[in-house]
Amino acid sequence: MRIDVWIAVLLGAILSFVIGNLYGQPLHWYLFILIVFVGFFINTIILILKMNDENI
Repeated sequence: MRIDVWIAVLLGAILSFVIGNLYGQPLHWYLFILIVFVGFFINTIILILKMNDENI
């Protein structure tokens, strides 16, 4: 997995926490971890779908 994917997922998680903090939402550490795992899961699905298209 390339480093730009890691940076994008972590930046997205941090940005979501900043926006949540601006609106006064409750923020917990496990939400950050959940956002990061969901980001990597979505990226994995995209990579799998790209590989299937390239093999055809």
